[in-house]
Amino acid sequence: MSAYGVTTVLDLRSNDELLRNPSPYANGAGVSYVHRELIDDANMTQIGDSQSMFDRYIFIVEKRPQAFRQVLEAIAGVEGCVLFHCFAGKDRTGLVAAMLLSVAGVAPDDIAADYGQTDLQLAPQYERWIAEAPAEKRDAFRDELRCPPERILGVLDHIERRWGGVAGYLEAAGMAPSTIDRVAAKLS
Repeated sequence: MSAYGVTTVLDLRSNDELLRNPSPYANGAGVSYVHRELIDDANMTQIGDSQSMFDRYIFIVEKRPQAFRQVLEAIAGVEGCVLFHCFAGKDRTGLVAAMLLSVAGVAPDDIAADYGQTDLQLAPQYERWIAEAPAEKRDAFRDELRCPPERILGVLDHIERRWGGVAGYLEAAGMAPSTIDRVAAKLS
């Protein structure tokens, strides 16, 4: 990671996930470690009640604006490169990446194409997870793992209609415009 200039690891997992699988970076393994729970344990269980992955994403956006603010504020405050992750690297990580790219002025279609690349990058892991799932749940699981570009486009559209865009969403959550500008500057 040092070859890429990574100075900070930002862990988006829930507290229960950390208890089950502690981060190797939490003990100062050459980088700063920051934990910002994007979905808390209480909402993690409620999220499964959603009818689709799109509905889950909207649930996260609607229920956790302060968590997104805290994540982006943490990124704004870091000197150097930040590596952020969750468990799989597609849902929470994908939402944060989409917000970062949007704040940086990247076009929604390009954000969606980036999100869609997740399927290619995680394909071998998907196959392992699907093989480990009960046979009767594999088709549904396969669909849940997918990262179709239209899903993140729908989320960005929802944020645009409700808050006027990601910056408006973050401001409504209490993030200072100057901090939003600092995040954007990091990515330009």
